[in-house]
This record gives sequence, structure tokens and C-alpha cells, in this order.
Amino acid sequence: MSKELGIDFILQENVEEKIKQTYLSLYKEDKGCHFILYEGKKVAAIGGAMLKEDVPFCFFKTPYYGFVMDVYCIPKKRKNGYATEIMHAVLKWLEEKEVHMIKLKPSHEGQLLYEKLGFSNTGEMEKFI
Repeated sequence: MSKELGIDFILQENVEEKIKQTYLSLYKEDKGCHFILYEGKKVAAIGGAMLKEDVPFCFFKTPYYGFVMDVYCIPKKRKNGYATEIMHAVLKWLEEKEVHMIKLKPSHEGQLLYEKLGFSNTGEMEKFI
């Protein structure tokens, strides 16, 4: 997925194991989740979220926000509503955590999906150096 997003050049060596350990820690602390949609015995789509507690949100009454991550649908399985189904599960989990704000970094392909779910472009900008 990182290659498809064009960010593989910024990732650390052996990143897969580091990601696995980080996610396992998030799951254990109930600060992260992933949902998997199968078509038969094969994965068709996946998506998740985590609770982030960075500044300035850590000073809010609810000291975290939701961050949607890893939403991905196998290219051959796109346009079947799978990503929408995954996102509904992700949003339900975040609502149960009582988050007041949800952020994500959409891919070009996912932009329309997120807009249909009520997300708006906040004008946030970034630069890789």
C-alpha cells in the first residue's frame, strides 16, 4: 500500500515488524482497530482507526481525536461498496470512543468516498523534505 501511495521512500528499514508491534500495542490499549472484509476466503478490503492524543487535542475535554488509516480495497474489488462498508464500521468504532473530530489523509481514489461520508477538505497542507 505504501508504494501505491508513493510514500515507501520515507519508511524505515524493517518497517513491517515495527508497524505490527505498534498496532498490537494500540489494540491492547483499545486505542486502535482494524476491520477486514472478506469475499469468500480472500481479503477484499481493510480499514482501521486509532485514537491520537497530540497537541492541542490532548488539552480538550475529550483529549484525543480519531484518525482513519489503512483503508484499502483490492483494485479488482473496487466499486462494490466494500470501502464504504469498512468505513461505516470504522466510524461506528470511533463514535463508541466518543471522539468529536475525525481526521484522515485521503488517497486520490478515496476522496469521493470520504466526501460522501461527510468529510470535508480543511485546507491542511504538508510538505515532505
